Amino acid sequence: MSFYSKIGRFLKIDKKDSSFENCSYLCRNKNNVYSVVEYSTNANYSNGCLITRNSNLSPIFKSNILGKSPCHITLDKLRNLLYISNYEDGSIDIFSLNSNEIVDKLIYHKSYYNNSHIHCMTLSEDNTVLFVMDLGNNALLSYEIIYKNSNFELKELFSYNFTNNSNPRHLTINKNNIYVITEKSCEIYHFTFSKKNGFSLVNKTSILPLGTQINANTTGCAIKFSKDNKYIYVTIRGNNSISVFDTSLTLIQNISCYGETPRDINFDNLQNYLFCANQTSSNISIFEVNKKTGHLLFKSKYPIEAPACIIL
Repeated sequence: MSFYSKIGRFLKIDKKDSSFENCSYLCRNKNNVYSVVEYSTNANYSNGCLITRNSNLSPIFKSNILGKSPCHITLDKLRNLLYISNYEDGSIDIFSLNSNEIVDKLIYHKSYYNNSHIHCMTLSEDNTVLFVMDLGNNALLSYEIIYKNSNFELKELFSYNFTNNSNPRHLTINKNNIYVITEKSCEIYHFTFSKKNGFSLVNKTSILPLGTQINANTTGCAIKFSKDNKYIYVTIRGNNSISVFDTSLTLIQNISCYGETPRDINFDNLQNYLFCANQTSSNISIFEVNKKTGHLLFKSKYPIEAPACIIL
């Protein structure tokens, strides 16, 4: 099977399948794939849904979401749970999975403030802490997870408040190091975190190339660690580029995404290639990764309609 066929087998979708409409984010377990879907009526979002798919991406179960406009989903493999971030109403939904890895039921719902927009949730590496990104309130929140006898609770720990209109969007974690990308201020923040002392800001810097000015169309989007945790990769919409940093936040490279509106990025298992989902230009750009330097070398493009998330 060719390299491109491997990509296509997983990413190719049937345009006649309406369950893919407004699909915003994905995650996967051993046998199944989970997607959250946004619905829109006259530009006003109503409640979305959660779809369980088999390895062929055929829908096998659909679950209604209590929150509105789901934009991110995280799998908790330790507890067999799915964490769903709802952007429009600033809430979170948590679902349990059954023994067949199919969604069982909604076990927890939490609403935040009126101006909250929950953009993502990420687990600590030891699976004890849930980090919640509230883009609307410019806050990063942390909770201890308590799950006993099917009873789920979140115990509030610490929070960090960003400058107004920074709009923290996504984060990536390596041990006790947390790196956050902001949407409007186009910055990357490096924190350390402990359950005793909370968040400590180590450093922050712009994700833009030197001399580039922020405008209304320039926004930070995705952030990922390399597989070896040596380098950090971020996408910049509007600027249509990818920036590469080392863990001290030194800019190593800024390269065109070879498309428009870069959303998600991800690596193959061996970290030989990085894939970038360019939503507006409807293509996946493929880069070869230099594991020693972190640099990217553009190789080719793969057409796919309006990609927003990549999992491999």
